[in-house]
Amino acid sequence: MKKFLLMLMSLLLVCGICFAEGDAVSSATLKIDRLPVVEAEDSHILVVFFSPDDTVRAAAFTIAAQLSAGLYEIVPEELYTQEDLNYMNNKSRSMTEMRDAGARPAIATLPESVDAYDTVFLCYPIWGGQAPRIILSFLENVNLSGKTIIPFATSNSSGIGNSDTTLHAFTDESVVWVKGKGVKKGATAEDIIHWVQELNLQ
Repeated sequence: MKKFLLMLMSLLLVCGICFAEGDAVSSATLKIDRLPVVEAEDSHILVVFFSPDDTVRAAAFTIAAQLSAGLYEIVPEELYTQEDLNYMNNKSRSMTEMRDAGARPAIATLPESVDAYDTVFLCYPIWGGQAPRIILSFLENVNLSGKTIIPFATSNSSGIGNSDTTLHAFTDESVVWVKGKGVKKGATAEDIIHWVQELNLQ
């Protein structure tokens, strides 16, 4: 059977956290009312995402559903609370991490291998104009040599900025980086799907 439900992707990403279907999404940034059902083929595309709230998760599921891609969620060992995510509080955990260039929050479970994939979407929220430090934890601990990486970021008020190009230094020269995409408050699933289609990955 060529297609199989995303739950079976755990056979390929034993240490990843995968989902077949989600409940309603409440997001300040994206107008997506429900996570789409994702059916993964024997895909060469993997959607990696870090989503301390539902915003990036909604985008990641939309991308994966459009491409029948695999999904892997970066889950921190210590989950972020609402207080941790308060960017108005200069002493909150997220803002403290972003001021520390050496911060590398631990990831609960890393994938055993991503060898089956040659294209990786890397989805994250914008924190202080950059990708959260846990994205660097992922890049430094997972072998992405020879792969194509496509960054995708969400923000209430800004685009992707230089957060995508800043990440280039954390992979080796064999990695091909595609210009990243950022979406702001009010973006829809259709906006994301249109961008994915323009990439001509299938």
